[in-house]
Amino acid sequence: MTAPTAGSDTALLARYGNALTGLAAGDAWGYQVEFTSYTQMPAYPVTPPAGQWWTISDDTQMTLALHWALAEVTDFADIEAVTDAITRQFLLWQVDPDNTRAPGRTCMTSLHNLRAGACWYETHGAVESAGCGAVMRLVPTAFAPQQYLLGLTALQAVITHKHPRAVVPALLLADATRHAPEYCGRFLEHALTGAAQIYNGTSGWTMDPYLRDVLAPITGDVSSYLVDGLNDGTTDILTAAAGRLEQLRHLPPAEFGDPCAGIGEGWESASAVALALLVADRATTDNDPAAAALTGPEGLAWAATSNGDSDSIACIAGGLIGSAHPEKDYWAAVGLTPTFEPRYAEEIATAARRLPAGGTD
Repeated sequence: MTAPTAGSDTALLARYGNALTGLAAGDAWGYQVEFTSYTQMPAYPVTPPAGQWWTISDDTQMTLALHWALAEVTDFADIEAVTDAITRQFLLWQVDPDNTRAPGRTCMTSLHNLRAGACWYETHGAVESAGCGAVMRLVPTAFAPQQYLLGLTALQAVITHKHPRAVVPALLLADATRHAPEYCGRFLEHALTGAAQIYNGTSGWTMDPYLRDVLAPITGDVSSYLVDGLNDGTTDILTAAAGRLEQLRHLPPAEFGDPCAGIGEGWESASAVALALLVADRATTDNDPAAAALTGPEGLAWAATSNGDSDSIACIAGGLIGSAHPEKDYWAAVGLTPTFEPRYAEEIATAARRLPAGGTD
């Protein structure tokens, strides 16, 4: 059977399923060693979870919460309705009995403020943080209709992390995720190109009307806001990751070492995205079988064996790698069949059957 073309609706849905499975698998893989230093890792690379279930963390939980929020909205053009839906689902997650898996302090503090009645853009609303919570959960927005993709991605970020250095990496990651079949093997290159376009004023993002409306409560100048996010270390981190990628091209995978080396530890958005793009670049090809040094599962293993936020790095990388493949059940085809806890296995399977469409399907 011929695989569907990457741009077809069938392929987009297959990619969404592959992204959800990949992010959950990476999350569970890295969650085993989330707070373990590289020198104390139990194996190099860390082996996949053993036992009955692959236990996911807050990264997958919040991704699913975002999916259900977008699924309940009938019109993405109604920003207030989308905001209410995302906030409601995040607040349900906040008090979920399963929310015991090292949830991020910024997410919990911001949601505490929102539960008390603050709006995200108010002083006592979302925390002014660039933490990686803004990027680890965004896969559903990357698969929304194109005209809403940027604004939804920014909105899910600012509801808990209203910092330019959280929003800009989120936009770069959403773009990479949506266009993964085109960008595979060159994710970091495209991210730096996107950054350059923002700097030189040729980026269409600065003129995106939906993104403008989402960010209106905190800025009237989207271009300057995005530049601020790049200048606050994001461009430097992406550049460092691109340099590391060139070094790795000449090494066998056994000598890759800690993915975080020289880049950052992934606890905040810029380094988390840069590390995931680096891993995805080594685990995907651009029509060149020799270009990928790692299989998809090997990419998750390397991402998890890090000195930083192992579950978030592997989660984001898994979403990217999965989204690069338009064939159904990519992960099973490459030998990875994670058995998630029944609750989350069912949620992932159900979510994978419906794209976030905002009533357009």
